[in-house]
Amino acid sequence: MIPRENISMPYDPSDPTARDTALQPSEQRRLEEANFLLENNKPAQAAPIFAKLAEVLRSAHQPKRAANLHSQAALAFARSRNDSALMQARAALTLLLQFKLDQQASAFYKDLLGELTKRGMNSAAETLAKEFGGKLARPAPRAAQWNRLPSNCHNCGAPLGQSGVTWTEAESAECGFCGTPIRPSAE
Repeated sequence: MIPRENISMPYDPSDPTARDTALQPSEQRRLEEANFLLENNKPAQAAPIFAKLAEVLRSAHQPKRAANLHSQAALAFARSRNDSALMQARAALTLLLQFKLDQQASAFYKDLLGELTKRGMNSAAETLAKEFGGKLARPAPRAAQWNRLPSNCHNCGAPLGQSGVTWTEAESAECGFCGTPIRPSAE
């Protein structure tokens, strides 16, 4: 008998139940591993995993989730002072802006510029600012809602910062990495 995780199931974006199956079980485990590595201060090991999974989701017609993984890859590459941060940032910001996720794009851009500057990657920060600085709006505050979100996704372990959450309604969000619904806690 073939284990279920070894059966390659094609992703069908028209199937509403397929949303969470864009990542095969082995890829879901890789996402959890990358989040674990990042949490344990091993960004150089986590970054290529995020980048690869971003491409998997892009191929599976999941561009918003791909953008979040490109964002995570960019931040991890920046933390490890790897020039691939700029390529991943371009992919993330292009997708986020394409799908009108301006608030999320602005938050990611701000976080990444800070990280690049902190790590002495001034050339990459300047390039990013020239390419995207004029295209981004200031993020609208959602402080009350952000403070009520858990710090990590209970399904994949991804950090639920401003660039890793997509608000689906005024009071609910979903993990930008695995699509799991996240409800803010009661105040």
